Formats: sequence, structure tokens, C-alpha cells
Amino acid sequence: MNRVSVGVLGAVGLMRDGVVLTPSAPLLRALLGQLAVSAGTPLPSAELIRVVWQDQPPRDPKGALHLAACRLRAWLRGAGETQVRVVTGSDGYHLDLGGGRTDLELFRSEASRSDATSETLTAALGLWRGRPFDNVPDRRSDSRMIEALLAEQDSVTRRSARAALDEGQPHLAIRLVERLCRADSLDEEAHAILIEALVATGQQGAAAVTFDRIRRRLAVELGIEPGTLLRQAHLRCLTGSDPPDTVQGRGGGAGEPGRQTDDGNHGEHGEPMADVPTRLLGRERDHAGLAALVRNRRLVTVIGPPGIGKSRLCAELAVRETGHFSGGVRVARPHESLSAPEGTGPALLIADDCDERLGELRADVERLMASRPDLTVVITARRPLGLSGEVIWSLGPLDLDAGERLLRARAAEAVPGLAFGADDRPWVQRLCALADGVPAIIESLASLMRTFPLKVLAEQAERDLGALIDDVNPAAARFTAGLDQVWQGLSSTQQIMLVRTAAFPGDFGLHCAVAECAEPPLEVGSVPGVLAALVDRGCVLPFESAMGRRYRLLVPVRAMVLRRFRRPRMGRFPTARLPARAR
Repeated sequence: MNRVSVGVLGAVGLMRDGVVLTPSAPLLRALLGQLAVSAGTPLPSAELIRVVWQDQPPRDPKGALHLAACRLRAWLRGAGETQVRVVTGSDGYHLDLGGGRTDLELFRSEASRSDATSETLTAALGLWRGRPFDNVPDRRSDSRMIEALLAEQDSVTRRSARAALDEGQPHLAIRLVERLCRADSLDEEAHAILIEALVATGQQGAAAVTFDRIRRRLAVELGIEPGTLLRQAHLRCLTGSDPPDTVQGRGGGAGEPGRQTDDGNHGEHGEPMADVPTRLLGRERDHAGLAALVRNRRLVTVIGPPGIGKSRLCAELAVRETGHFSGGVRVARPHESLSAPEGTGPALLIADDCDERLGELRADVERLMASRPDLTVVITARRPLGLSGEVIWSLGPLDLDAGERLLRARAAEAVPGLAFGADDRPWVQRLCALADGVPAIIESLASLMRTFPLKVLAEQAERDLGALIDDVNPAAARFTAGLDQVWQGLSSTQQIMLVRTAAFPGDFGLHCAVAECAEPPLEVGSVPGVLAALVDRGCVLPFESAMGRRYRLLVPVRAMVLRRFRRPRMGRFPTARLPARAR
């Protein structure tokens, strides 16, 4: 095993026999940490400047970055380090570890082993010395990257706990997941493992209390019922036996489906056994259409903007279509390697939340479909895979009636006993219009009724929807996280085009987009192609009208784009004074 030479999983610095040597200057710690996370891969100067200086760059950013790199080199020499080098490239810097590794690289290598056991996974978790970048000030670190690293740690912790439980070590499983359950009171998978481990150690009473606690929190904070993993764990708690098999999960074995991230809408797992009623509010037609597709086509990609309900729809599909696929149905979790169900006969594989790995996914899907002619693959993502034979199912917003029913149902669950009268309906309808059929935003607004009266909430939403939903609760946080992922995947010209179209007062046509958005660095000829890319990624929705093909941004998407991503350097923005003929 190569030596660990630089650490980021805790304090950033050089690793020497269990001791961390770290630069005294916060700027140098921030620079060393950023280079270490992408060890070996050049980081553009612009990206380093954005992170280490954020909204307060120096007068000469590139010059300041060059000086910081020189000082980091001097510090490395002063620390006696001869193998770790800061290398300057054509448009950035990278860290040459001289044959060494970062603790993050070693953690990922150990955690990704196909033969990983609870022992090896627990050893990998032992590389964590605390919060990543623990000695780097927040103003010089990438908070989203740190949250992503913590999510990786949590994922491996769950895997280790599950492996410990499967290996007959329930006490170890309890120790591992208790931290997750304390840190995130709504982590269904961690609570399900904790409940099973408590049952395995004879603590049925504690298991029942644990289930009741998270069930109440899910109802109050998100307005949802427990998902499959929790319900099956609770059933084992009550009966002492496993529930009937429904969908393949956990790497292809029979049992519960993989957890659905739900890209910000409901946060639920797939529904459990067939006798438990399911709720596809406003999505019955989508389910029927998608079910017909998967019975006749081999590759279907469900696309749509963040929070629109792609994962929830496919979770229902997995449960309802088990009878049609005798070879089994498997739901692959995010970041999990793809494998077909192990049964014989027609089989269904659903790969959820695939936006961050579309490149590697294409090869995996082609390989699986070539080796298994009776396999049907369903993907959920915000853009198509681009493979031959792929059929696209574009999931749009809920209609107003379904949105209103969802808002009323979630509000009644968030505030028990709450009921709306006839006089309240205009405010309910106004909230639904502002949510624009996005389930994540509907649920977020409903949960806010615990804080604000209906009329006040509607007035606040109308005044500044973006400020009201910006990470205020879990549903909104997942929506904004999905939007952040979309933004990071756009090119600079696509980002500028998205912000400029978000400034339109309503829907628009291609002529308007060309006339109002074609300013440097966007050229007239490039606008149609950039607009097509935004449609492809679910940022802009096309629709037909009496005036022909039109385009629009969902109201919550527009509000959050203008709130989070608008920058003065992006140039002039369209205003509400656009002439009618241009729109």
C-alpha cells in the first residue's frame, strides 16, 4: 500500500507517522487541500480562485494565486518534503504526490473494493480524523464539496453497518449507525439498519421506539410516510421474520429496493408490499405511459428538472411491474455499480439519480443490454444518455388540481387538524401557482405552514419565493441541491443563457431569446444551440401555444436561478419592459 502523504479528512496537511504538519497560513491550507482533493488532476486557476477567495478576490487574482503557490512550495521545502510538489500547468495547478496518496484516495480505494467486509469498511472509515478541511476557514473552502465528502462517509458507514449486520455483528452495526441517526433524524436507511440491529440484539422495545420517532418526524417535517426499508424493518421488529420479497435490492439479492434519492421531491423509498396503498398523486397517466414503454422498449430514460418526481415515479414502477418481469426487478442506488437481477427471464433494472455518472453509465448499460437480451433498463436523470434505441420520457410539473390536492394533504400532515375553508382557496391556489407543479416546492411550502399562517405564507412567497425556499427545510434543500448540480454541469455560456432567460417576465419564443440574450460572450448564432442544451438538461421547458413553440422556466427554478447564480459580470439582463412582439 502506498504511503499516505497528504491528508484532507480532518485537518489539512502533510501526514508523517500519524502526525499532521500543516501550514500556519489559512490560505496555504486551503490551497493544499483543494489540490489534494483532485490529486494528479489539474485544477484551473479560475476554480482555485473561486474557492480560496470566494466573493472577495484580490485585485490581481492570478498573480495572487501564483504567489500563494510559490509560498506553498517554500513551505513544503521547509517541512523537509521532497516528493510532494505543486506543479504549474498551462491553465492551473496540480499536486504531484511522488508515489504517495492522500487519505481521501486511500479511503475511496478501500471503500470501493468488491470484496469489502465490515472490517475493511470500518478500517477505511478509520482514516477520517474529523470534518474534512477542519483547519480551513469556511470563507476559503468549498462547502458543497465538503458536504459531498461527508455524504460519502455516511454512505460507507451505512454499508459497513449493513455488512456487520449480515455478518452477525449487530452490536457493531448499532455503534456505526447511531451517529448517523443522531446527525440526521430523517435518514431512513440508517434508522432501518438500527432497528434491525436492535431486534437482532433482543431490544425490540427500543426498535419500536426508534421506528415511532422517525415516523413522527417524517410526518411532521416532510409530510410523508415511512418508506420501504423502514416499513420492512418495522415488520421484522413486530413479527421476527422477513417480509415477502418484492423487489431486488442490496446488490441484487431479494428484499427491499434500493433507496431512492427522489431528486428533491418526496424523499421516499419505493412503496412496500402490494397490500400497502401507494400514492402517485397526479402521476397516474405518467405511470401508465411509462409502464407501457418498459414492456415494449429496452432502454427508457426519465428526464425532468430537479424536484419533479422522477425517482418517486420509478420507485412505484419497480413495485407495480414486478409481476411483468419474471427475472426480477432491481433498483440500483446512486453511485452503485450496475448489475442485472439474478433471475431468469425478462428483467427490469432501474438506475436512479445518474446525473453525476452519465459517462461511465453509457458503457455499463450497453454491456448489460448486450449480455442480457431480455433486460429492460430505466434511467432517471436530467438529460438523456444519448444511446441508440433510447426512448425519452419527459416528466413535467403536476397540474394545478393535483398540486392543490398535494398541498392540502401535506399541510394537513404537517399541521395536524389544519383544514382550509372556502375563503382560503385563493391563497392555496396562489401558492400552487408559485410552486408551478414542482412536488418538492409544494411540500416545502406545506411544511412552512407550521411557521406561517396561510395568507402570510402566500404573501411572502409572492414577494420573494427564492428567499422563502432557499434551503429552509429538507424538501427545499434537496431541490436546491439538484439545481446546484445542474448549474455545475453547464458550460459558462449555458450558465449565462440560463440566467438571462430566467430574467424574462414570462414565457418567450426563439426570436426573443436571440434578440435579448445574444450579447457577449453569447453570439447570435450560438443562442439556438445553447437554448437546446438547456432544454436537454431540463432547465427550460418547451411547449406549444397559439404562437407556436414557446419556452419557459418553472417559477421556482427561475426564482432560485436569479437568487443563487445571477452575477454582474454576466452583462445586461432582459427586463419586464420587453415589447410584446419580442416575447
